[in-house]
Amino acid sequence: MKNQSLSAVWMKLVTTREGKHILHQSITAFFTQWAHGSLLKRIIAKVISMCITPFVKKVSTDSTLKDILDDEHWWNELGDSVRNIIANNDMAVLKQYTEAVSIHAPKVTAKVADDIWMYPAKVLTLLACIPSVANCMIRCVNTSLQPLNNQAPDLLADVVNSLLKDIDVEALGCTANQICELLRKFDTGDELIKESASTPFEQSVKRISGAMLSGLEADTKQEVFNSLLSLKNKITGGIFESLNEDHDALNMLINFIILSKLHTIQTARKFLNNYSTHENLLDFPVEEVAHFINELLRFIVIVRSTNKPLFDSLLNRFAHALDTAAFQDFITQAGNECFTALQPVLVKVFPFVLSCWATLLQEEDETMMQARKAFARALLKDVEVDNV
Repeated sequence: MKNQSLSAVWMKLVTTREGKHILHQSITAFFTQWAHGSLLKRIIAKVISMCITPFVKKVSTDSTLKDILDDEHWWNELGDSVRNIIANNDMAVLKQYTEAVSIHAPKVTAKVADDIWMYPAKVLTLLACIPSVANCMIRCVNTSLQPLNNQAPDLLADVVNSLLKDIDVEALGCTANQICELLRKFDTGDELIKESASTPFEQSVKRISGAMLSGLEADTKQEVFNSLLSLKNKITGGIFESLNEDHDALNMLINFIILSKLHTIQTARKFLNNYSTHENLLDFPVEEVAHFINELLRFIVIVRSTNKPLFDSLLNRFAHALDTAAFQDFITQAGNECFTALQPVLVKVFPFVLSCWATLLQEEDETMMQARKAFARALLKDVEVDNV
């Protein structure tokens, strides 16, 4: 039968060369502190230290910490012992421990972070550990997600929301400031070191997302993207509600969202030619596109009434960016169907368009002359229009 005691697993670490060194230092520090101010206690501590030293003395046959960490059998024993502890102990005390750590650990981190840059080479070594730690966390999360996915959706949502309520939002705000500054510097640096059309970060995202998406089942990919979009909208909605009283921040957030949407459209335009799975179009949110156009038109009216030079500049940039050939192909291929569907809208737009056409038809190039004759024939029918 396997020994499921955590102490038995822990002893394998303690008996390594590194473990003995730490254990000897810990025992010496303990008795030094215990004997402080008492001659008798110092004598007792000295005697005990002499008795213990042979047991913690490093020998050539001792294992190293790396030997233990590379031993699959040790990891299996650790898993069994942790499972045994969870099954036979009250985990409520663990929350008390973690709360105490969350209060005092930042002070230790601040003290270390202030002085550690005196040793740049060691800082780089520590930073090099971040991918290994991240990989460890990812693998642990990956292993634990399957049992979590077996829970009912309402239970899962209730647990996650309960956890979110315990987040220290003030500390999170300070973290957000730090992260935003890091993101700004990282984005600037990523652009400076790029050697091709794609930055190193884009290449890393391509590699990671490719590996992640290839691991998804075909039937769940659409559901994954729909869920991500739903969560994104909920996060955005929550942020909007929190900024109702902070108009400056709200305006910046709206500006960010608009730029984000436009960048998403730009990305979609880049890869639209490769979008060949027409079945997915059944879920395409055409209503949302229409609502976006509605709001965009209202926004344009406001810009025109408040800042006419800006409106003229934006309009000219928009007109020069349009591809007339793409419009011509659209009218040739799908014009009739779109006319039928959009007739209620065109009824409102047609008077304005007609007045614009009246101006265009005055042009004397060959194309407009032919268009003018065709237009006159449509209006006058049997009347001779060759001299129009």
